[in-house]
Amino acid sequence: MIADLRFVAARWDDAQEALHAGSGGGGSERHAQRTEAPLPINVAVSDALLVVRDNIWSVVLRLVDDHGVQLPVYQDTGSLAEWLSRSQAVKIAGAADKTFTKNSYWWIRDAAGWTVTATHGAETVVEVPNHVCQRPDCGARLKVVENRAGERIVQCTGDVRHTVQWDAWSKMLRASRPQRRGARPPKLGRV
Repeated sequence: MIADLRFVAARWDDAQEALHAGSGGGGSERHAQRTEAPLPINVAVSDALLVVRDNIWSVVLRLVDDHGVQLPVYQDTGSLAEWLSRSQAVKIAGAADKTFTKNSYWWIRDAAGWTVTATHGAETVVEVPNHVCQRPDCGARLKVVENRAGERIVQCTGDVRHTVQWDAWSKMLRASRPQRRGARPPKLGRV
């Protein structure tokens, strides 16, 4: 449980960054007024972060209600996960209500799993045979990663930053195949 809480705390900022793919900056839980056009939000990451936030806060609020603990001053999900791992895990494990202990374990475990989804998108991984990364000085094998939301990306096994969306990769692959000589365009039916 402590390891899962520390994982959520360590990856929370990365998960926030993943909300806006390619933005170079994701923001925080407290949104400031923007003067430029908003960047599109990655819905799968947003859904994952919602589950993580709800699960961590469920544990925290139950501790406040049942044990009267004082919350830390800074209360974003990552800092609360760190706070739980440092000073509240023993209280959770030793709670008189073992249902709370069991539920907390599963909420925290689930939060860590969704944090993986938000930061890596890795849920199902399949290697792509006979294909290597085309980035200069890389040449590592490629794999297809499908997250819990069903989105697929093609990713380099050597450097996870070398990624391309599945649709773009499959279009590039089709375009690189040699065309048959004398191939005719398909006939369209009459309207």
